[in-house]
Amino acid sequence: MTKVLVNQYSSVSKRTPQKQNGQEKFQRGTVLFPLQYYLNDTSDPSYDLPIHWHTEFELLHVQSGAYTVFIKDRNIRLEQGDLCFIPGKTLHGDAQNKGQALYESVVFDIELIRQHGYLPDSFINAIITGSIILDERIPRSNEAVSGIAQKLFESLQDSAEGYELEVSGYLLIFLGALKRQHLYIERQIIPSNKRKQAEQLESVINLIRKRYAEDITLELMADTAGLSPKYFCRIFREATEHTPVEYLNWFRINQSCTMLRETNDKLSEIAEACGFNDFSYFIKMFKRYKGMTPLKYRNFGAS
Repeated sequence: MTKVLVNQYSSVSKRTPQKQNGQEKFQRGTVLFPLQYYLNDTSDPSYDLPIHWHTEFELLHVQSGAYTVFIKDRNIRLEQGDLCFIPGKTLHGDAQNKGQALYESVVFDIELIRQHGYLPDSFINAIITGSIILDERIPRSNEAVSGIAQKLFESLQDSAEGYELEVSGYLLIFLGALKRQHLYIERQIIPSNKRKQAEQLESVINLIRKRYAEDITLELMADTAGLSPKYFCRIFREATEHTPVEYLNWFRINQSCTMLRETNDKLSEIAEACGFNDFSYFIKMFKRYKGMTPLKYRNFGAS
């Protein structure tokens, strides 16, 4: 396992997420131990976690402050000590008003539990297939579950000899504690219209992630979703708290931040590469989302 101690999209983390059809493609840890630990500081100017998804599961723990995470179609506010469990293949990322917090997370392939000799379990199988949905927020007041998670994260931080076995064991104990306390629900049949809307929104997010450098109009996004522009805007905002254009600009600015940190390209070249044909509009959007100019952001990262 590689410890990543800045943030998931920082150049310092040396992680370069690859996207394929909007999915985050990244080798977590190693093939034999597919797990990655992250420490994120939301007050870091280089921090940003756009809405995304990956096949692995994720467990998040707020060390200090308060953090609001967007999962699927709603915001979940997490206080210091709270845990959050995010199933695989679930859209998630920063809420619009995410707050200031230091939080750690572990992203893992749930099949990891079986690699160390554990017999298949119907509960784990149900989690994998999605017929059981674990509680997304586990408050700090649940000392039994929080205590297990604390040992899990301590083992990840130390990475002492044998930590792979410890971590695998703690993950299994963690899931066992959730089962014991019945911190889950059996999946209900999702109305077909809701499933359809989720698929439509995912197709648009995939479009933005693949073609953000191109001219993407509201009409193109609505057409990709197979909806009228007016109705598309409504369901997109209901699901993400952003208008489609806001999300597009947010994602483009996030991509420009990566280029500002990792290249010496001119600001005008970066703006154009990220889909901004109007340089003054790029500056305006950058200041709106980052609270500073692109040049100040670049100089901040170099200091």
